[in-house]
Amino acid sequence: MEKITLGKFDKLAKAYKSSRPNYSNETINLLKLFFNKKKNISSLDLGCGTGIFTRKLSTISKKVTGVDASYEMIKHAYKDKKITYHNKKIENMKFNQKFDIISSASSFHWFNNKKISKIINFHLKEKGIFLIIYNTRDISLNNYLKKVEKKIISFNSNFKKRKSSGSSKFVSNKIAAFKRISKLSGPIKLDITHEEFFTKKRYFNAWKSANEFRNRIGIKNYDKFFKWLNNSFPKKGLKTQYINKCWIFQK
Repeated sequence: MEKITLGKFDKLAKAYKSSRPNYSNETINLLKLFFNKKKNISSLDLGCGTGIFTRKLSTISKKVTGVDASYEMIKHAYKDKKITYHNKKIENMKFNQKFDIISSASSFHWFNNKKISKIINFHLKEKGIFLIIYNTRDISLNNYLKKVEKKIISFNSNFKKRKSSGSSKFVSNKIAAFKRISKLSGPIKLDITHEEFFTKKRYFNAWKSANEFRNRIGIKNYDKFFKWLNNSFPKKGLKTQYINKCWIFQK
């Protein structure tokens, strides 16, 4: 396996698009309730990656703008006539418009709180919504995923502390700090569950797109891990539970 730099996603774009879990339709329907049947909703997705959540926003928005610092992520992003993508750093962006919804899907941990607070306050309409959302895996009901976790820990006991970003203390503390410095009300905190099905190919690509894990486990252990996955993956595929962890702020 090729070595991947922590925080660099250009080489992971294809695997990311083809494998990453989607977000729940219930989350999108919840956002729509805030706008009382408004038809011309405009949305901005920060750190959009390949547009997984951006595409979801397009189902309730007239126009959506996606922004990401990775050229390859934007290059491979889902295309839609409602969506316009921009390849730029979030901290450097400035649009001559305001949005009803601004979202940060599985990306908020990369942003500087002070800078992102200014950007959101500048670009968010009055009564507009800022959504922080993470797609957190839930292995508690799946015996195979528990075996995967044990295998990972066998390579390095420090992985016992490994958590999905949306469940980490770092993210919860960062959001609490953001609340203190922003001028937004909230947040409303919600967990929304949904299920995803993984073929062997999709599951393998999901691990190939895991930047932090791939960086920290090391190339040799990563190769060993994939050989084990190849021999143990369920023939009928894998159903996996996810939790959309949502923090909803309002201006």
